[in-house]
Amino acid sequence: MKPFIMIAAIGVIVCFQGCSSLNQMEAKSKTYEYLAWFDHGSEGEFDPYRKILSEKIDEVDGEVVDPTKLDKYLDYLTVLDTNNKKPGTEQKIKDFVAKNPEEKRGLFVLGVHYMRYQKRELANYFFTLLEKDPNFRWRSLLYNNLGMLSLQEKDRDKAMNYFTKAIAAEPTIAAPRVNLGALYLQSKSYVEAQPLFRKALDIDGDFEDAVLGLGVCLESQGKFAEAHQLYSTFMDSHTQNVAVLYNDALILAKHLGKREEASEIMLRYIQRGGKEASKAHEMIQGWR
Repeated sequence: MKPFIMIAAIGVIVCFQGCSSLNQMEAKSKTYEYLAWFDHGSEGEFDPYRKILSEKIDEVDGEVVDPTKLDKYLDYLTVLDTNNKKPGTEQKIKDFVAKNPEEKRGLFVLGVHYMRYQKRELANYFFTLLEKDPNFRWRSLLYNNLGMLSLQEKDRDKAMNYFTKAIAAEPTIAAPRVNLGALYLQSKSYVEAQPLFRKALDIDGDFEDAVLGLGVCLESQGKFAEAHQLYSTFMDSHTQNVAVLYNDALILAKHLGKREEASEIMLRYIQRGGKEASKAHEMIQGWR
């Protein structure tokens, strides 16, 4: 069985198919919950406000958030759109853009909305407008999503160029490093991929895909004990993550000779709803 790795976009997760033997990507139903510029370096007291919104998303209404407080209202729109639990979110974003024509982040949020709903032409239209604006502040997010659109158009070289530009731009975010690293994994360029995943993990220690990518790089170099330690450390503080369990169990059983421990971890993978549950059952039977 193959370990998991995936390509992640800011605002939406997109799986890229046709992977090499070491990096099969698992499709996930859960989207990447927040825009990176909300997670890293936003102004104001964002984090506690985001937590409140996330907990009360079923209760809050747009009117309870003051639209004149731009950072908080953009936060609200993003959480609302990502959770996809209330109708009319697209119109709320459009209204914000109309009322705040100088606030280009609104166009970005609208572009991400269209990207999430597979309206690539509309997403590309808004992202291209922002690319031409030298004053747009979140260029790293913009380049990352332009890279994702390039992948959807099957233009690998263009995507790699955008991801490289995103890495060099501000603010510093993890996603383009994971995306570029995943493309290097496809060509089995593990030496090039490894520092990208490691830096992504330094930036965002909760980013499971960075852990998966780094683990695959270590495994490809025969560093199985180090890969296991990486997964184990991550799982200690991220008990709800699933794909890491699968990869760790494979390493323990196939390379470290710890089948009993591997079976226990794979059972946890099954209990948490892993998508390869039937294959996981078969492997457990073979390890016992």
